[in-house]
Amino acid sequence: MIRKSIIFTDVPLLKAFQYRELFQLVPFFYFEGMPFSKYSRHFPAVLEYECEDKEEALPIEAELLNRGLCEDVVKLGRTLPESQRVKREILHLLTALTNYCFFEYNASVGYYGVQAPMGDFSTLSPKETEKFNNQISHWTIPAYWYPKVGELLQQQTFTDCTEFCEEATNFMDYYTNNPEADHQKQIQFPPAMEFCLDRYIAMRGDMRKGVRHCISLLSDGVESFNYKRSVSTMATIASIEGMANIDFKLYGTADETNRPTARFIRYLKRYVAGRSEEKYKQYYSKRSEICHDGSIFLGDDDLYGDITEQDRDWILRLEIQQAARIALYNWLRRN
Repeated sequence: MIRKSIIFTDVPLLKAFQYRELFQLVPFFYFEGMPFSKYSRHFPAVLEYECEDKEEALPIEAELLNRGLCEDVVKLGRTLPESQRVKREILHLLTALTNYCFFEYNASVGYYGVQAPMGDFSTLSPKETEKFNNQISHWTIPAYWYPKVGELLQQQTFTDCTEFCEEATNFMDYYTNNPEADHQKQIQFPPAMEFCLDRYIAMRGDMRKGVRHCISLLSDGVESFNYKRSVSTMATIASIEGMANIDFKLYGTADETNRPTARFIRYLKRYVAGRSEEKYKQYYSKRSEICHDGSIFLGDDDLYGDITEQDRDWILRLEIQQAARIALYNWLRRN
């Protein structure tokens, strides 16, 4: 069956993207009434995806029934685990293989906040300005809601879209030419994206699980890139190490050194560039500084510290992130 979910991106999705009959990304403006604020840096979109209508007993069912939920509501919730797994896998894949972050909100995390206007501040009436200035903070739950959202999520067919995202022409330019997120751009996909997804979907068993875990780590690294610099880099490097281990088990030879640093460098030389061994050693050295010495990036310790050092750190972190994406992309294309 087709399920639908509102997700977010860090760059606007202005054209649809469909992967065979398995999933489709649809821009928010295809749906009447979906709200958007000009001040938002989370851009809503709709993910439509094929998912088995599979029921799975929830570990908290007895507690839910004791709290007064009826059996029908609890039974409806039994389809959520499989749906969530499929959705998360798609979001992680998209984040790992493109230059963008695809994510959903965690409803268990709340914040105190005030409401920003949907339009420009300059267009507010005196009464609206007064109301904004006199707001009181409220505890807010991360959610995207409007009157027709239930109607949208109950639809069980792919939306009929008229325009679809173009693919870039050169994969190396795509990943290395100003790849950082910019809300004034629009989402574009690397060449051979469908082929890469085909290769991933074709995997089975432990292979699929191992690669899925590496992709999840890379996605976590991307999502926390701007506010948990050291943790982000550790997650990204862990994803590279995991893929390096998988690749060595498949293609390593008896005369190659089977040690973590050697596997890490070998993997990046095979799937990113063969002449950058010193740079890959730098990446691994930074991993060791964080993991073994507790030495974090300056921006995590002092956001107002030396800007030149923070700029150098940003370039290094971006290099590591994009190397992980390029290596994964090429590994899927070649294997």
